[in-house]
Amino acid sequence: MLQRSELSRIGVAVALLMGVLCVGLFLSAVGRIREAAALSTCKNNLKQLGVAVHNYSSANQDRLPPLVDQGEGAVTGNGLPSIFATLGPFIEAAAWYYRSDRSPAEYYSHSSVGFGYKNKDGKPGTVYGGIANQIWKTFLDPSDATAEGLRDVPITLPDGTIGYYSAGSYAANGLVPWGTGWLPASSPDVILFAERPQVCRPTSGEPVYNLWGLGVYSPHMPAFAALSPTDPPGLWSTNQAAPIVPIPDREHPIPIRFGRRDAAPESADFLTPVQILGRGRPCDPRLPGSPHPAGMQVLMADGSTRVFAPDTEPWVFWTACQPVDSMSRKPIASLR
Repeated sequence: MLQRSELSRIGVAVALLMGVLCVGLFLSAVGRIREAAALSTCKNNLKQLGVAVHNYSSANQDRLPPLVDQGEGAVTGNGLPSIFATLGPFIEAAAWYYRSDRSPAEYYSHSSVGFGYKNKDGKPGTVYGGIANQIWKTFLDPSDATAEGLRDVPITLPDGTIGYYSAGSYAANGLVPWGTGWLPASSPDVILFAERPQVCRPTSGEPVYNLWGLGVYSPHMPAFAALSPTDPPGLWSTNQAAPIVPIPDREHPIPIRFGRRDAAPESADFLTPVQILGRGRPCDPRLPGSPHPAGMQVLMADGSTRVFAPDTEPWVFWTACQPVDSMSRKPIASLR
C-alpha cells in the first residue's frame, strides 16, 4: 500500500500537471481571441481603404487614385504623394493635412521637425514629422509584429533628397490600372489591396520596408505585383513579382516578371504568391505577406474582403489580381 507521504506527493504532482494544462488551455484561448480581434481590425482597415477609394473616385470623375507620383498622371512629379497619402483625406480629416501651402519637406520630414497648423476653430497645433512619416493605425495590422511604431525610415529620393517615412501593413495591387477609369462595372472581383509586412527580412540582404507614403517606384513602395514602366526612363526597379498578362490557362505555368515591365519572363521560384509569415519564417520581399495563419486578407473592388489560404494556387491568386473587361474578357491593363 502507498504511504500517506507518497499519496501526498502524487496528489501534488497531479495538481501541478492539471495547473499546467489549465494554463496552456487558457493561453491558447487568449491567443485565439487576440487573433480573432486582430483579424477583425485588419478587415475593418481594408474596408476603410475600400470606402476611401470609392469616395475618391466619386470626387474625381470616376477615376482611380494614382499609384505613384511619377510618370503619366503624376500629381506633382516629385514622388509625392503615394496612393495611401492620396486616400488619407478620405479616411481621416486632419487639419494639418489640408494645408494648401504645404511644402515637399512637410511631406517626408523627420519626426524631430515640427510644423504648425490651425484647426477650423482657429486653435493652433503642432505636428511632428511630415505627412508620410506619421503612424496611422488604419494602415497597420495589429498582428504585424515586424515593427512597432516604425518611423523615420530614410529613403534617398530620385532628386537626391532624403525623405523619412513610416511603415504600414497594406499594399496596393500593381496590376490594377491606377489613375484611370473606375473598375467595379467591369471587374468587381479584382483585388485592390492585400497585406504586406512593415518590414520584410529576407534570408540574405537588407530588409525591405513597406512605406505607406512612398510615392515612387521602389522595392519599398506600398504595393505588390507592381512593375516599373519603361517610360519615363530611369525609374527604379521595384524587384516585385508580377505575372505576365494575360494570365495563361490554369493548365499552363504562369511566367513571372521581376521588377520591371520589360523584364524577361521567368519561372516562379515560389510555390504560391500567398506568403504567410511568422514563426521564424524568412520573408520574400517580392511578394505580399500576411501574419495571419488562416490566410491573407484582401480587399476586392466591390468593397468586400476575402481570405486566401496559405496553399492557394498561383493561378487562383493571380487571376483575382488581374482586372478583366466584362465585355471583351481581355485584361484591362492590355486595353490602355
